[in-house]
Formats: sequence, structure tokens, C-alpha cells
Amino acid sequence: MTALGEVIMMRIRLACLSLLVFTIIGSLDAAAAEGGRRLALVIGNSIYEAAGALPNAARDARAFGAFLSTQGFDADIVVDANRSQLAEAVARFSRKITADDVALFYYAGHGMQLRGENYLVATNAQLANEFDVAAETLALEDVVRVMEGKAKIALVFLDACRNNPLANRLNEEVEGASRSLATRGLAPIETESAGTMIAFAAAPGQVAADGRGENSPFTTALVNHLASPGIEIGTAFKRVIHDVRIATDGKQSPQILSSLSLEFYFAPALQQSEQAPVVTPAIDPKTMEAEADFQKALRINTPRIWTSFLAKHRSGEKADVARQMLSVMQPNTVAFLLFPTPEQRENELTLDKATRSEIQLALAAKGFGTGNADGVFGAQTRRAITDYQKSAGIADTGYFNEPTAKALGIDVIKAADGLYSSPMARRYMPKDFTGLETDVRVWKAIDCDPWLEKVYGSFQGHMYVVIYEQWTTWKSADLAAKRCGGHLATITSKEENDFVISLFSRDERLFVSEYDSSWNETYRNGPWIGLIQDENGREPKGGWRWVTGEAMTFTKWLPNSPNEDNPGDDFGMYYNGVSGKRDPKELRVDSWDDMGQPNSSHSVVIEFE
Repeated sequence: MTALGEVIMMRIRLACLSLLVFTIIGSLDAAAAEGGRRLALVIGNSIYEAAGALPNAARDARAFGAFLSTQGFDADIVVDANRSQLAEAVARFSRKITADDVALFYYAGHGMQLRGENYLVATNAQLANEFDVAAETLALEDVVRVMEGKAKIALVFLDACRNNPLANRLNEEVEGASRSLATRGLAPIETESAGTMIAFAAAPGQVAADGRGENSPFTTALVNHLASPGIEIGTAFKRVIHDVRIATDGKQSPQILSSLSLEFYFAPALQQSEQAPVVTPAIDPKTMEAEADFQKALRINTPRIWTSFLAKHRSGEKADVARQMLSVMQPNTVAFLLFPTPEQRENELTLDKATRSEIQLALAAKGFGTGNADGVFGAQTRRAITDYQKSAGIADTGYFNEPTAKALGIDVIKAADGLYSSPMARRYMPKDFTGLETDVRVWKAIDCDPWLEKVYGSFQGHMYVVIYEQWTTWKSADLAAKRCGGHLATITSKEENDFVISLFSRDERLFVSEYDSSWNETYRNGPWIGLIQDENGREPKGGWRWVTGEAMTFTKWLPNSPNEDNPGDDFGMYYNGVSGKRDPKELRVDSWDDMGQPNSSHSVVIEFE
């Protein structure tokens, strides 16, 4: 018998004695949350038709199921389940749960993420393309939501981050796939109940070890620590993290997402005579703050927020995991993000030509000549910056930065161009950004209708937010922009147009795509923008203007547009269309068309200065 097996058998014997005692005093659930039953669904998938074998997954499920039985759980153990068997097991589990119960779900086997959503892979999955995912896997979110909606406490344990050849192949075949929507490992999941805890065998993006022994490092540690007498589950899981990190030489770090407002104990406390002296550990405020920030960063899970986390917490276990997260999301860029060069720091500031001229004039006023204040940082301006920095006690790099701007009394915005959010629209909770995000433009973006899903990023000092809202008209879009303190986007250059397109082009939900048989045309409606025609304007181009009054220095009209085919088509939208029946995804939407008040789209681009 293995060491883990001996531990389980010992716990079974102890449980039999405990059960007798609990029966006598009528308190079988004294160690659980108040009242209710303990119910568990334990799944272990080892034998996959197209993904090879995971020898330990089924053994892990049996071991963990046996362990749960010693802790008063009614455990349903399911091994090597195909898609229909997975669905049947979850449905059976769901029917059992009532409002006073503790419900526990455990899964060992292949798991994957696609576009930020997690899936548990059935043994008969082939995953020939991304459209097979829904039919051949079990969506983890569906399981969690069922448990949260029914149980008093929902506990989820996922030993499902193991290397998955099906997911790896699928990731290569998804058009436009990047590490931000990678299938490697599992993605964070947001809990919606005050009684939910989700434990991952590894950090998002990491691959968990199947284990060289009889069981995986994660399941071994769970069995060893969860039932420590009188130890609350959150504390017990810290011991699990410690053991797994040691067992894997720091390559795997379990993570916990918890919104539990109730304490939960697998095992009751020892009697007073059995207890060791209580030692209250000192609470380190910095460690507590790092843990709180880490949980926020896990929920947001973008390169920008992990960079912000590391700027605030440079050392410790959580910092190590944050660096791993960044290395998965943006390989070879961690050093750049954490230790930018002076030139990179200058590039992060939004220094347009007017601002550069202002800097040259300010340097000249201090006695450091730059020649003509032409907005060009040539050799003479670089020397002036260097000399001024020396005189002001600032590191003399010759590149403009925030300390230099402060000394000169010039306001600048630190805003590197690029995507700030995840590439697919999703919901962001403002509370998660507290203590990590300092850019006021980002706060405007996330505060803008926070219940809606969005993508956002910065270009030349402006923040652009693409909001996903089905069947929205131009009037509604304009009202939403004003309500948020911004305006519908104005596009004044090809580069700006390309950037805005990059924000919405990867998420199919942001388009209205259809084949119109009456016109024999396939079209895609993209987001609304701040383009409007004066009531008395005449086509083809008469009377068109931006809502901000900004000059129209650039246009990207669809060929033969705008037109007077439909009087009242006075509002601009990203659009493309072709004759005949085509796959709408083949159409790149980078041009504009004129639309009317009845027309609608699934998205809108809002701009913040």
C-alpha cells in the first residue's frame, strides 16, 4: 500500500470512531458550516481517446473520494467519463443539492482555456477545431454557477492544468491565437457567491504535474492537509501551496480564489486537553496587502495589471508567480516591463509635437538652449535635457521623464500605446483595480457602465473603450458616451484607425453579421463612432463632422459611401459588405459607412481624453 493509501486507511478508521461519537451527541456536521449535508462529485479522467493517458488522474479521484468519505461527504466518484457521462454526473449532483448543503466538486484530468473560459475535457474529445469545444468538453463556469445557485458553501478543486496535447494543437489552429487566449492551463474564474472557494492546482497559465508516484503533488497535499484538526480551509490550503511548491521545485504554485464569508472546517477541533499551546502568528500588513492585491490581479489577469502588481510588490512568493504570469502572457518582455530603458520611459509619455516644443521653451527659460523650439528632440535638445537634469539632481539620461517634467512644471501623461485590457471583451469590477491602477483614464474606462463587457487601450494619450452592448443605436451609443464622461471616438489618422480596429477585430460578438437575401449581400456591422452629418448636409461628403468638432483630416469611407440611398443615414459606423453569400468572418472591417437611426450594432467605441 502506498503512503497516501495508508494515510487514507488511517483516516477511515479514525472516521469510524468519530462517527460513533458524533452519532451519540447528534452532531455529525459539527465540523461543517451550520447544518446541511456534505455532498461531493469527484471526477477523474485518465484514458483519453485522442490525448493519451494521464495515469494518476483516475487514481487521484479515487484517493480524494475516499478521503472525502472519511470527512462525512456523500461522494459520487466518476472515472473516465465521456461528454454525456460528464453532463449526466453534473446533473445528478445538481439535483441533490439544497440550500443548507456544502457542495464540493473535484476534477482531475485534462482541462483547457479558450478565450478566457475554462473547459474540462471529456475522454472522447477530438477537438478538431474550436467549434468542437462546446460539444466535447464541460464548461467549468456552468458547474460553478449551478453550485453557487444552490449550495450554502461551494468548494471546487481543479487538478486539471496538466499538459494537454489536444489543447496545444487547438491553440495553434485558432486563427489569430495568442498567449492572451491560450489553451495552456486554466484561466481565473470570477465567483459570484459569498460562499464559494475555487482551488487551482497551478497558477493560471501554468501546467500542473501529473506526479511520478501514485498521485499528483496537488491531490497528495490536499489529502495530507485539508483535514488537519481545527484548521480552517483557507489556512489548510496555504500548507497545500507550500507542499506543492517544494514537490515541484517551485514550478507549480496552487492558487485559491475565495469569496467565503463563512468559516469551513473539514475536521472538528481537538478537545482542549488534546490541543497544543496556541501561538498567534504576527500579522504582516505588507503580506496581507500583497495577498489582497494578488487576488485582484488574478481576477483582472492582464499584462498591465501584473506589471502594476510587480511595481508595488517586487519580492516574495506572489511576485514570483506574477513574473511567471507575465512570462506566459508576453514571453521575453518581463525585463522590458519591469526595467525599462530611459528611452522606453520617454516613449511611455504622450509627448506630441506641441508638448515637445513646450519642453524646449521651458529648458531655454532655465538657461539651457535647445535651438529652435520645433518639437524635435535633436542632439542640441538632448544635451540641454542632460545638462538640466544634472543641475536639478536628476539622473542625467538625456531622455525626458516624469521627474524632469515635474522639475520643469510641465504636465505629462504616462500612457504607453497598446492594449490595456484582455483582447476579448469581458466585465471588469472597479474594486479590483484599487491600489493597483493609477491611470485616471483607465479608471474612466472601467467605471463606464461597469456591468458591460469591454476592451480598452491607449493610443497617443487617448483611452479608447469598445463596449459590447447588443442592438444599440447611434443615439443610445452617444448617450452612453456622454454618461461616461467621454465621447464617441473621433478618428484622425490611419494609425489611429488601425489601433481602434485592433481593439474590436478579435471578438466576433462585437459585430452584427448577416446575409441579406433581398440585396444578395453579406455584411458586418462594427462599432458606432462619433461621425455625424448635419441635417442639411448633402452627399457624397457634404456636412459630415466629428461630434467633438475636430477637423476631418482623415476618412476611411467604404467605396461608394456615404450615399443618399437612404435619406437620414446620418451616423457613422465601422462596416464592410460584399455581394453574394459569404462567410462574414472573411470580411475585414476597417472602413466606415453611413447608417440611420433604425440601424443597430453590438458595440460602440468611446474615447476619453
